[in-house]
Amino acid sequence: MDAKSLLRAKKAAARIEHPHATYSAAGQLRCSICAVPVKQWDAHLLTKAHRQSVAREKKEAAAREKKRAAPAEEEGSSKRARIEEAPSKLPPGFFEAGHEPQVEEEDTEGARRGDDKEEEGKNEEEKETGREGEKGPDADAELDAFLASLNDEPEPTALEPTKKRRTYKEQEEDGVASYSAAPQLVKDGEEREPTPEPEETEAERRARIAREEREEVLARLEEEQRAQEDADARVDALKARMEALKKKREARGATGGKGGAAAKALAKAASKKK
Repeated sequence: MDAKSLLRAKKAAARIEHPHATYSAAGQLRCSICAVPVKQWDAHLLTKAHRQSVAREKKEAAAREKKRAAPAEEEGSSKRARIEEAPSKLPPGFFEAGHEPQVEEEDTEGARRGDDKEEEGKNEEEKETGREGEKGPDADAELDAFLASLNDEPEPTALEPTKKRRTYKEQEEDGVASYSAAPQLVKDGEEREPTPEPEETEAERRARIAREEREEVLARLEEEQRAQEDADARVDALKARMEALKKKREARGATGGKGGAAAKALAKAASKKK
């Protein structure tokens, strides 16, 4: 295998891995944001045009992200405004001590039942008043005792002790040891012990040396080919320039020869007239 085939194989194998590096169908390296073919990728990354393209791409991405975030913020603010503007359904003084909300019953059947109960209550009261008039002072004493019992505070009832719920640690099995440690903060700048690298065997060392030598030879061949291409381009440019100068001189000589023949003819005609 000659040097040129080795160089072509190396170029085909060594593909640039970069977010902006793309390859055409013919294998030509191109920059996706600059839209230009590139020969030396590292040198192209340092050019002013590429840096401006990268900055423009970042600005456009930030603008798109801001534009997507704006509708979400507007929707959240509108939801909060609707929640704040919604009227409270609780009556005034709901949370004050001694006040309870009044519930309005809209059920017609419930209202009718309430009216019936009120009428029944009135009838019972009338009957009781009639009975009290018949009973006399004994009934008044019983009524006073009943009202006094209502005003007295009821005695507190003894509550049954609630069963204590066992926590997670109490539910652990007996005889099983549990360990706990305090959390420790690990700082980013804290040095850690480097992992030891595996020792290189003799075969691996020979393979590495051979690979490095082969890469060095290919790099030299690539530099020589690049220098040869530059020299060939210069030679072609010089040849083209020499051909242009030669044609120009020939054109000047042709025009000069025609002018000399015309001058000789005029001089000959003048001598004949004399």
